[in-house]
Amino acid sequence: MLLMTVGGEHTRNMSRKVKKKTSLFAPLAENLAGRLAKTNTQTRRRITRWGAWIFGVWFIYSLMIGTFSIPRIVRLESERRHLLQANRLQAAALIDACRVRDMLKNDKLYIEQIARQKFHLVYPDETLYRYGDQ
Repeated sequence: MLLMTVGGEHTRNMSRKVKKKTSLFAPLAENLAGRLAKTNTQTRRRITRWGAWIFGVWFIYSLMIGTFSIPRIVRLESERRHLLQANRLQAAALIDACRVRDMLKNDKLYIEQIARQKFHLVYPDETLYRYGDQ
């Protein structure tokens, strides 16, 4: 017998049994597989039919309500088209703004046109005629 000293006391060194961890459902699965192998074909067909129905209901449910459901995919596609259209409009507005900015920097005729239309400016010897709603 082997004696060990721990804190001044003598204890026996005994090996202990270690339990092997098993799944909670492992015995049930083993029993079910064994029992199914021993049953008749009608019972196996019934179980298979029920399994197919459960899977079918789950699949239809996931197509209608889940993350990858058809209504959600349609809604996301519609939103994507709307965002692409908005992006095209913003790009066109940006290009126009850049063109106007460049014309304001460099084009004297454009600057004169803006001065005449927005601010009603005229040359000193020029007469401005206005009609009804202008």
